[in-house]
Parts: sequence; C-alpha cells; structure tokens
Amino acid sequence: SSGINAEYGQTNLSTIMTFSSREKLIKEGDTVIIRRGTTLEPLVIRGGAQYQLTAGLFRHNDIIGKPFGCKMYSHNRKMTMTILAPTPELWTLALPHRTQILYSTDISFICLQLDLKPGCFVIESGTGSGSLTHALARAVGSTGCVHTCEFHQERADAAAKEFALHGLEDTITSQHRNVCTDGFGVANRADAIFLDLPCPWEAVPHAVSAFSIDGGRLCSFSPCIEQVQRCCAMLKEQGFKEIQTFEGIERTYQLSRKRIWEPFVGRDRHKKFRADQRSEDKASAGKWINAYVKGGPRKDAVGHTGYLTFATMPPKLVEKDNITDNVDNLVNPIAD
Repeated sequence: SSGINAEYGQTNLSTIMTFSSREKLIKEGDTVIIRRGTTLEPLVIRGGAQYQLTAGLFRHNDIIGKPFGCKMYSHNRKMTMTILAPTPELWTLALPHRTQILYSTDISFICLQLDLKPGCFVIESGTGSGSLTHALARAVGSTGCVHTCEFHQERADAAAKEFALHGLEDTITSQHRNVCTDGFGVANRADAIFLDLPCPWEAVPHAVSAFSIDGGRLCSFSPCIEQVQRCCAMLKEQGFKEIQTFEGIERTYQLSRKRIWEPFVGRDRHKKFRADQRSEDKASAGKWINAYVKGGPRKDAVGHTGYLTFATMPPKLVEKDNITDNVDNLVNPIAD
C-alpha cells in the first residue's frame, strides 16, 4: 500500500493520534507525512504493511516506535525518506486533491482577518479538499467548533472520513448542504463565516441569521472580480460594515553568488598560471573571487489565486423584552 487513499477504509479509528494531539513517537494508525526529496505524501501507518517504490520498499513495522522527524532507509538502503508529524501546513501540500485548494499564504491571512481564537464557532461553506478546514480547526482549538458544509455529496463524505481519521471529529462537524438555498443550519452562533462559493452573494442573507448576537467577521474567496462586485453589493445591502477586498500575491526571492575576475598586481602579476585561472596574457593574469551575493524575485512565482473579501457584521440590535428575563431584578445604582 503506497498512499493514504488505500489506507482509509482499513484503519482502526480508536488508535488514531494525529492532528488533534501531539506525541513524540509514531504508532500504528497514525497519519504521517513522508518526504522524499521535494515530494510530500500522506501515509497511514499499519502494522505489517509496506510502502512500495520502484527503487525499494519501506516496512511500516520499522517506522512504528520511531520519533517524528526521523530518516528511514529502504530495505536495500538505496532510498531515504523523512517521517514528519502532520500539521495543517504540511497537509495542504500533501493532501489528495478533490478540488482546487487554498494555500498557506491565503489561509494565514484568512485566520488573521477573521480574528479566530480558541473557543470560536466558525462556519465554512465549500469544504472541498479540507485544506482550510484543518487550519480553522487548529485556530479554534478543542474548545471551539468548525461547522463546514459541502454541496457535493461524495466530497462531503470523503472530507468527513478524513476528519475522523485525523482525530478532529469533536471539533469539526461536516454536512452535505446547499447553503445558498437551505442556509447553514445554524442560527445565532457563529463568530466567523467563510464562503468559497460560485455565487457567494446568495449565501450572504443566510449568514446574517447565523451570526451570534455579538456579530462577527465574514470572508468570501472568489477568483473573479465580477463575483467580488456582486458579493460586496449584497454585503452592503445586508448591513455589513468595513467591507474590504484583498489580493495576496506571493513573491519568492532567490539568491545567487556572483564572481569577479581579480587580476594579479605587483609581484603576483607574474605568478604561474593555473588551470582554473583565465588570462590571455601576463598583464591580465588573475583569479576568480566570490565578490557578492545577488538577490531577486523568482520569475516563476505563483501569481493570482483569488480575491479575499472581508466584512464585519455589527452586534445585533435585540428587543428590550428579550434581553433578560430578570431585568426587573437589576440594581440601579443611581436610585441609591
């Protein structure tokens, strides 16, 4: 068995320790991230199983009991791989894709702008491959809740199975639901809402009733500016404030070492030429030296991913009679 997909239906859920907790040693049932060169791939550890490659195989029994971060050799010692502990960032790079996903650049900005912290109740619509969902679950912690909805039945079922395998079923509730027509199935609870939908403006009215009495933050991810325009218009119509749209573009810089030719002067001018030194005559005899390091943006950097629209739902106005049943028992300090 060479991948996580083949392992899902055969793992005992009672043995899982992965995203929801952290231990130093690998045990049977754990989901790990294996790194071979620049390749990352998830793998469920099962006793007696093998991870087979063309150049060699790795036995799962040899991995069990080893610490996370260890380097393993294949049976013929021709290949190595590193066993990493799963994190939302690594999962984003290694997960099996069912849809296009958000990456860490956008995910980190989303968690910041939504003001997520332990204990928050956050709604996500458009579960997809679960990349963002894992980051949201870590942000709200074991005392919070992520309520995620997916329109596509098969994707919703696959995501729910992954969350259970990763030990996140107590934090994440997953539903097959069309939020544009049926709403989120939650009322007066959400602290934050994230929308990744083709028509996010259709879900905005449902978001108003889903927010708690204290209001909260909403984020909508859209690849096209026309979607952003319609969504912003609906947000304004529904009473949202502080509507802003951002585009995050990552620019990776690379370094290169530059060398210059230093000619010999004075007595050094007549030194014997070496094989690694270029010169056309004695006057230009010299050597190559490492002069400086040059940095610049990579030409193959990732460009546009999408637009992130954020808005704030102000605290809701509550009728006086519904504020508290014990309003008559409140003490008025001015009366004294």
